[in-house]
Amino acid sequence: MRVLLTTGIFFPDVGGPATHVRKIAEHFAGLDWQVTVVAFGDYAGNSQNFRVVRISRKWGKLVSWLLYALAIARESFRHDVLYAFDLTTAGIPTALFARLLRKPFILRIGGDPIWERIVEKGERSLPMRAYYEQGLFKKDKPTLYRIIRHVVRSADTIVTYCDFLKGIYTNYYGVSEERVVQIKNPFPPKVPAMPEKDTFTFLFAGRFVSYKNLPRVLKVFRAISAKHDNARLVLIGDGPDEAALKARAAALGDKVEIIPKVDQKALFARINASSVALAPALTEFNPNFILESLALGKPALISLDNGLSAQLPDYMQFDPMDDASLETAMEHMLDAGNYREAIRVAAELPMDQTWDKVVAEHAEIVKKVSGTKP
Repeated sequence: MRVLLTTGIFFPDVGGPATHVRKIAEHFAGLDWQVTVVAFGDYAGNSQNFRVVRISRKWGKLVSWLLYALAIARESFRHDVLYAFDLTTAGIPTALFARLLRKPFILRIGGDPIWERIVEKGERSLPMRAYYEQGLFKKDKPTLYRIIRHVVRSADTIVTYCDFLKGIYTNYYGVSEERVVQIKNPFPPKVPAMPEKDTFTFLFAGRFVSYKNLPRVLKVFRAISAKHDNARLVLIGDGPDEAALKARAAALGDKVEIIPKVDQKALFARINASSVALAPALTEFNPNFILESLALGKPALISLDNGLSAQLPDYMQFDPMDDASLETAMEHMLDAGNYREAIRVAAELPMDQTWDKVVAEHAEIVKKVSGTKP
């Protein structure tokens, strides 16, 4: 079996797609399949088990993407199955050459590029479900919508990790439900929680962009901190909204800490030193930060209508458009009895999805679309 994996980012870059593709490539190579990854980057290291074709970003976005598409075209001739790990950067050229060469095409969907681009630029501010229900995707990006619709409809199999995303692409892009397969993201190994002493910290880690809803978090935390002297808020990350967030946080003094993004070891130390992980975006897909926090035994608060692999109780979810809903959720956690119960719930969450299970399911999909017998 010869399998081509196309992705925007890959090791040593960090992020969900980069990790997924690396794990899947290693597993496929372990099955004695010939595996090639096409990705952006300048890393010169090589894998012992599979090929990596990297396209430098130094040429600028358009030229780099054209070179990337040409690399996919060249490699498509040499492989039996083509597998793209995003809708646009990798999905568009992979879908094109799969169709031209009549090769099986698999597409993994981890988000929605139309909604994400619009809300990240601050052009609109509403959750993804409402955005689609109001038909705004056709008004804001009609050409991109038609291109994505063609890409998703041309896939033999679409892989996603939650009902929410499946519903978006079946209801608004005309994808047949029979062609959508759900593979939940894996959980890190679970460990007992380390209790925070003296203070009660709400922790966020991620990009500082408008749809992450952090101005609302700061507004609500101002009210929380006035009633709870032990309450603290830590925001880890970077992005275009950083300066504005620091200006908003200044009035709260040392109760709010904003620090640059950190590596995984330092992030885990921060999680262990906090009380509650916070995912307040207008729409949360399946944030690794929350999965990691739950695995470390810490409760989480997350926006409603999310795609999280774990099912959290109602009191750990809130309406991202409603200050009162977020404040109620945070107040609930600050109660000692409620927090003990939340710790117990986090410890007992079923989190048995492992990387071994995930990559094995991906291999079965490749076998199925290629006509290979199990």
